[in-house]
Amino acid sequence: MDFGYSMESHVRGESAAEIHDAYREFFTQVQICEDGGMDFLWISEHHFNPDRSFGSASMVVAGAIAAKTERIKIGSSIIVLPTHNPLHVAEEVANMDHISNGRFEFGVGRSGGVGGYKGFNMDYGESQPRFAECLEIVKLALENERFSYKGEYYEFNDVPMFPRPYTTPYPKIRWAVNSNSTFEMAGEMGLPIFCGVLQLTVEQLSELLANYDAARAKAGFTGPRDAELRIPIYVSDTMDDALKTPMEGFTRRYSSASEILQRMVASGQANYMAERTERIDSLGNLDWEGVYSSEKAIVGTPDVVIDKIKEIGDALQLSGMVLEFNAGERMSEAKINRSLELFCEKVLPAFN
Repeated sequence: MDFGYSMESHVRGESAAEIHDAYREFFTQVQICEDGGMDFLWISEHHFNPDRSFGSASMVVAGAIAAKTERIKIGSSIIVLPTHNPLHVAEEVANMDHISNGRFEFGVGRSGGVGGYKGFNMDYGESQPRFAECLEIVKLALENERFSYKGEYYEFNDVPMFPRPYTTPYPKIRWAVNSNSTFEMAGEMGLPIFCGVLQLTVEQLSELLANYDAARAKAGFTGPRDAELRIPIYVSDTMDDALKTPMEGFTRRYSSASEILQRMVASGQANYMAERTERIDSLGNLDWEGVYSSEKAIVGTPDVVIDKIKEIGDALQLSGMVLEFNAGERMSEAKINRSLELFCEKVLPAFN
């Protein structure tokens, strides 16, 4: 399996000095991952969320990472396609492909953050059809020297695409899926996927991944599934610390997910309303013990972490994991760095 750090660009304050220090912390962790043998750095995109992240320009940050590293792969996790001009995205992807010498992977989705869409004065209810159009346009632009397109939201006429991507035909595209419908759509398109334990159990994911596999096979795609699981993680020298340090942040991560779903349902703009309402109830009953003792997080000493990764990886037949080392944004820099170092030194070798 591949392993990557899900870099949320977390903040510890809103002043210019505090944001600047958050960048320093961010790039310190980039270097730990580069030196320690981590496979990927996954760069998140967030807008209008000063309590959580400064990551409003993820492709800019990805370019800086590419310039500062030589080995590690860099991925977007995710570009929220409906809030961008798709042709501009295609140009950025092609440029990132060159800057990184082919180390870039293009992760896309439409996000569950209704607030981000409101900030851009966009209707979240249109996010699904907009996403479909955006993805089609980006692929057309990356595949062709010139292209035209006419859809419900976008129209382009004989546009020259330059520069051409470094990778043929273009960097790998990976779709963040969450509902049964999107698992099946990704399978029909043969796209690699992100999935997560934030709203789903391993048992539920196993069923959804089986649907994804069936859709892939029906569409004529062969080979093993390419599915990466996003999950909170904390590695410690002691079990006592492992059960104490991440408690505040990890429980906040799940309570925040419940609040986001509640806002979506309350707005009437949530797709797959029944699925999301059911998940609100499940998240509302989740306490810290329910998080760390289940598949909702991986916490423990290196040996415990290795065993849990193997258990979840075998159950879901994963190609990789996207690891949230500071889920909930409540951990100190020193604790995050130590967790990263232990993972690279003690956990990664068990999977090489």
